[in-house]
Amino acid sequence: MKCPACGGDCILKPEKVLDELYSMYAPCGSCELDPMYNKSAPFYERLHTDSGRCRKCGKRHLDSVIGNVLTILKDSGLFPDDASLREAGTPLIVFGYQIPYPPRLFRKSLVLIMDSITKETADAVMSGVPEIKAVIKRTGSPSRSIGILDTDSKPHTYELVSGCDMRCDVASSVFGELCIYKNQAKVHIEFNNTKIRKIEGLYINGDLDNAVVVDGLCGPGTLGLLCALGGARKVILNDAWLPAVQNAILNIRANSDLLGVKIEFETDHDKLIGDEPVLLARANGNSEILVYHGDIRELGKAVKDCDLCLIDTFPSVDPADHACLCRDIAKKIVII
Repeated sequence: MKCPACGGDCILKPEKVLDELYSMYAPCGSCELDPMYNKSAPFYERLHTDSGRCRKCGKRHLDSVIGNVLTILKDSGLFPDDASLREAGTPLIVFGYQIPYPPRLFRKSLVLIMDSITKETADAVMSGVPEIKAVIKRTGSPSRSIGILDTDSKPHTYELVSGCDMRCDVASSVFGELCIYKNQAKVHIEFNNTKIRKIEGLYINGDLDNAVVVDGLCGPGTLGLLCALGGARKVILNDAWLPAVQNAILNIRANSDLLGVKIEFETDHDKLIGDEPVLLARANGNSEILVYHGDIRELGKAVKDCDLCLIDTFPSVDPADHACLCRDIAKKIVII
C-alpha cells in the first residue's frame, strides 16, 4: 500500500511488522553500550550524523539521535548551549509498542514532536538526522488532545513542519494483534494498554461472540477493529473527526488479511466535522465493518439494535454524557 500522506512505502503489511517487531529496535552484538546520558542536565556534547552509529547494523541509540538533533537546534540559534536532551522534543518511534529498553533507531524510524521549531530548522533536522521521519510542532498544552472534543468545539491539531507523520501503534491482545496507522499531527497520541485489556475482558466473557458492536468515538479504529478480530459479527465505526475516520478506513485496508475482510464500498468525503451520519466505507468477510462519519448524538438515525456500544472519550470529557445518548443504539454500554 502507498502512504496516503506522502505516497511512499510507510504502510507496511502487518505480518511483516509483527514478524520483525521484537528485533526491530534491539541492538546487535556490535552496538555500543547505552551512553547513559543524563537527559535533564545541560548537554554540551556535539553529536553529528554518525555519532554513536553501529558500524555493523547502522542503528543508533535514541539518545545519540536526539543529541544529533539538539546539536542542529543549537547551531541554528533556536536552543541555548545549556539545553538538555529532554528539551529537544517528544520522540515517537514509527512502529510503536512497549519495549523494555531504549530503542536503537534506523532510517526514518522516529517522529519528533517539538514545542519550538521553524520550517528551516526542521528541514535541517530532516536532512542532518537520517533517523527522523517527521518533525511536528506542538500547539497548545501537551495535555490537550488532538482532534475535536465534540462537534461544537474547534478542532485542535499539531503542525506537520517537515517529513511524513504517518506512524503505527501495534495493538496487541490475547486474541491477536493489529497495526493501527495514524497521521500523528491530526490524531490523538495514545499508548494505553488498559483500554485493550477491557476489550480482552469482553472477549474472555464471550461478549464479542457473534455480536454487533458500535465504536461510537472510534478514532483510527483500534478498539472496534479489535472487536472484529475477537469474533464480533458486525462492527460499526463512527467518529465526527474526518482525519480519524480516514485513518480507520486505512487500517481496515492495512489489516484486511488479519481481519479476514475486504473493503467493498468506499466514498470520498471532504466535510471536516461530521453531523448527520454518512456511510463512508463497508467491508465484508469474517465480519461486516461499516464506517460512518458523524456526530455520535445523531448516530441513532443510522444505527439500531446493537449488542454493545463502546464509549472511549478524551481524558477531559465525561463519558457518561455520551453513554446516555447511546442507550437507544445498543443493549449494553461499555465505557472504556
